Amino acid sequence: MIDINPQLQSKIFDSLLLHMKAERNAPRFVKSAASSGKPKPARNKAQAHRPGTRPAPMDLSPQWDILAADLHRLGLNKTTADALVSWASSQAEQSRQSPVKIRVLHPMEREFISVEAYDYLLELYRLGLIGPPQLENLIENCAFLTSLPATRDQIGKMALRAFTEYLEIQGLGSSH
Repeated sequence: MIDINPQLQSKIFDSLLLHMKAERNAPRFVKSAASSGKPKPARNKAQAHRPGTRPAPMDLSPQWDILAADLHRLGLNKTTADALVSWASSQAEQSRQSPVKIRVLHPMEREFISVEAYDYLLELYRLGLIGPPQLENLIENCAFLTSLPATRDQIGKMALRAFTEYLEIQGLGSSH
C-alpha cells in the first residue's frame, strides 16, 4: 500500500485530472516499424488501440510521462508515481472502451446539485477518475448538504474524498 497524506492527495487528484484531460484530447500514438522506434500519431481509432488489449508502452500518450514527472515533482517516489500513472492509464483506457451511459438527473436531484457541479461530476466520470458507484454516491450525498444546490467546490471536496477511498480500495493509498 502506498502512503499518501491527505494534502498531497488533493494535489495528486488535481494533477491526475489535468493530465487525464490532456491525454484524452491528445492524439493516440502507435509504434511504427519504419521509424527508429519513435511513436507516431495513430491514423484512426482502430489503429490507436485494439479493443480488449492493453496499449503497449510505445502506444501510450506522452502525457503519461509528463504526469509521472509531475507526480515526482510533488514528492512521490518513482514506484508510487509509476503505480499512479499505471492506474490512471488503465482508468482512462477503460473509460474510452466503455460506452458512457448518460445519467439524467431526477427532477428532485436537480434541486440539490448545480449545473456546474453536475457537469464537473460527469467530467470526472467520463475521464475515469470516478466510476458509476462513486457517481451515484456523490449525487446522493448532495441531498445531505446544508446549503443547496451543491456547488462545484463542494462536489470537488466530495470527489476528492471518493477518489481517496477508491485509491485505498485499489491498494494505492492510505490517509492518516
